[in-house]
Amino acid sequence: MDKLSTTLENWVYPVPPLKSERRRKPMEILALGMSRSGTESLRGALQMLGYDKVYHGFDVAENDPQTFKAWTCLARHKFETIQSSPHEKGEHSLNAADFDTILARCVAVTDQQGAIFASELIKAYPEAKIILNSRDSHEWYESTVKTFGVHMQGFRYQVLPYFNARLYWRRRYYAEVLDAYFHGSLISNGKWVYEDHCAKVRGLGFAKGPGNFLEWQAKDGWSPLCEFLGKDVPIEEFPSGNRGEQTLSRITTYLKRDEEKAWMNLMAVVFSISVAMLSIWYQRQR
Repeated sequence: MDKLSTTLENWVYPVPPLKSERRRKPMEILALGMSRSGTESLRGALQMLGYDKVYHGFDVAENDPQTFKAWTCLARHKFETIQSSPHEKGEHSLNAADFDTILARCVAVTDQQGAIFASELIKAYPEAKIILNSRDSHEWYESTVKTFGVHMQGFRYQVLPYFNARLYWRRRYYAEVLDAYFHGSLISNGKWVYEDHCAKVRGLGFAKGPGNFLEWQAKDGWSPLCEFLGKDVPIEEFPSGNRGEQTLSRITTYLKRDEEKAWMNLMAVVFSISVAMLSIWYQRQR
């Protein structure tokens, strides 16, 4: 982490850690497919089947900076450990207590957070069933770049976050969680990382043994999911998830408020610097 980020985190945008909670219900399902692979549909389906608290990426995006920081700190532990000791397996691995800081109330996990920490979550919650929700890799890539990729580049991503606390921690999350998992670039590496991720989860799932792993796509609907979980098929239609344009609109909406505040802070800084420079110039002209 660079010195500017360290200074901002310690002095400008300090965020207290999330309060730890005690898990009251066991983790039952780890849905480890990436965003844009039926995660919202799957969350809705699991809730309809009685899994009352299902974690999803929007629980991060629509929450306070503490949640962004919590996932970012877990990612720092994961990726810095890999870089510093790539041959030491398990010695520094994350455990259930680490994840329960965020997930203590949840009985199931879906979306990007589950995907990025797939192997760690499987070790942390060994009794949980595993679902690999997937889709065609080309379709996944096109959808992901059009929704998330557009927000991970340009002035709004590189500069504006330094002028608002929520945007700052969102930026750290994107850089140290998402970018790190995609080896520095979702746009350049997204497709092969997605395919590699699915292969790894598939291998980890098969290793759990029969009855503990399901590979599923949203188009499969209720039948295989309910059979896998031992649930009756609901009479309601299978829930539909977020289309690409819906997700993009949702992201843009909750970014707009924070970006407006960041622009105001940026203009205040520019104004203050301009006044100071004019004052210096005026003094020298006297």
